[in-house]
Amino acid sequence: MNGKLRQLVTWEGGLALVWLLLTIVALVPVWSQRLLPMLDTPSHLALARGWHSFHDPAFHIADFYNLRIRPVPYLAFYATIDLLMYAMPIELANKVFLSAYLVLFPLSILSVARAFGRSPWLALGAFPLAFNQNWIYGFSSFLMSVALSGFALAQLLYVLREPTTRRALGLGALCVLAYAFHILPWAMFGLGAIVLLWMWRRSVRAIVVAAVAMAPSVLLALYAIWDDRVEGVYMKGQGGFEGVFKSFPAAVGEWPRRVMELFPGRIDGVVLAVLVVTTLALLWWRGAKGAPALVVLLVLMGLEYVTLPYSISKPMSWWFVSPRIPSMMAPLLLLLPSGTFTGKQRLVFLPVVVAGLVLPLQLSRLYRSFSRRNASFMNLCDHIPDGASTFVDYRGMVKGKGSAERSGDPATAGPVYWHFGSWPMALHGGFGAHIFDQGIPIRPKQKSTAPVAALADSFTFRAAPEFDYYLVRDAPEYFDREPSVEVVEKRNDWTLYHRTHAMTEEP
Repeated sequence: MNGKLRQLVTWEGGLALVWLLLTIVALVPVWSQRLLPMLDTPSHLALARGWHSFHDPAFHIADFYNLRIRPVPYLAFYATIDLLMYAMPIELANKVFLSAYLVLFPLSILSVARAFGRSPWLALGAFPLAFNQNWIYGFSSFLMSVALSGFALAQLLYVLREPTTRRALGLGALCVLAYAFHILPWAMFGLGAIVLLWMWRRSVRAIVVAAVAMAPSVLLALYAIWDDRVEGVYMKGQGGFEGVFKSFPAAVGEWPRRVMELFPGRIDGVVLAVLVVTTLALLWWRGAKGAPALVVLLVLMGLEYVTLPYSISKPMSWWFVSPRIPSMMAPLLLLLPSGTFTGKQRLVFLPVVVAGLVLPLQLSRLYRSFSRRNASFMNLCDHIPDGASTFVDYRGMVKGKGSAERSGDPATAGPVYWHFGSWPMALHGGFGAHIFDQGIPIRPKQKSTAPVAALADSFTFRAAPEFDYYLVRDAPEYFDREPSVEVVEKRNDWTLYHRTHAMTEEP
């Protein structure tokens, strides 16, 4: 073993080996089965398919959509999937992207720990926290922006301490990338950056260098606002602001589950409890000295959490706003304890390591069962030809018991089936009835005449007569007697129908 490798292996008493083990195990949920129970994933992948295959006549994307590429949030996600699809299928491209996030997020918290002068062992808690509520909702672009914002925060601290050209360029690039993936982590980083600049107000040169470095991402945001005011794509309608707010007690009470309510049962809650108890024990043992900037940032994020709306309906539609913040606060809270840890003192992190192993293994078990339960659906999707427009009637799956957030599947605490109907377009192009219309990278030429969703379980073929294929769960017997369609194949509770000719009016 050469000197550099030995130094890496023995770094911080073997932290590199622990880090490698946790990284490998964290990737198991992504690669142990075909299908992941992530809410928004199918619709976002359908949009990525629309960009990638727009000019391929076999996929018929241009028949139904216009291509619209703008330097706005989410673009980096679609661009990444688009580039990966030149080398691999779209499902594999998505897994590579998620794997990149799972590798980068703990590293970003490690970089923040080092920038604040905290022990790198504290960053081990980032491994279980990588699987948070935003993960189960399929906010992939948001998750990557959180990781990049962490790197940007660390880089900003280095710039403020020693403003070199190299560090400034790195800060500028990280800010642009964080913005290009998602606006919320970038905006929260920006507010935190303003506070940090004020705290370093005596270092005029450092403040100027940092401000100039971050300016390009701000200019991109201003351009996006101007562009949307001209075209009116994302900001829809007039009449002021409308949103739903949680009361202060409700927001505080929900904080833990916003971090780690991942699936039914207690394991996710136990993992969070392990992280909390370990952090409190370390604070009691070592205190929280030497991190006033970290405390200020956490207070700022807490205020943002209790003041931002839960959701927005005007002037744009944006579900789940403030609940995304606790998962960004949690890893920073882990970094509060001060001091170094040597020798047997590092055993205090053993519960965190165990939690970082148990959680992804439990997720892997649940995800395999989810993929098996939906194997019939995905197999029938594979039978749909490229370019075909497909309507999915997933009756009995969308609306579960309890609140809308809790409807779903035993593998997840989220409403995973809301956007399941976008899988055929993600895999084969054509037209998707309910994919997101957020302005990029494609926009529908006209609205579909299909039902908004199959929530009432009252779908009939003639409610969406223009589709080529229909994928129906628990299809009534009379569906097979519809003269304008033929049964392609039945698999368990799913049936694939092909429309053979135009549908006449109901008799």
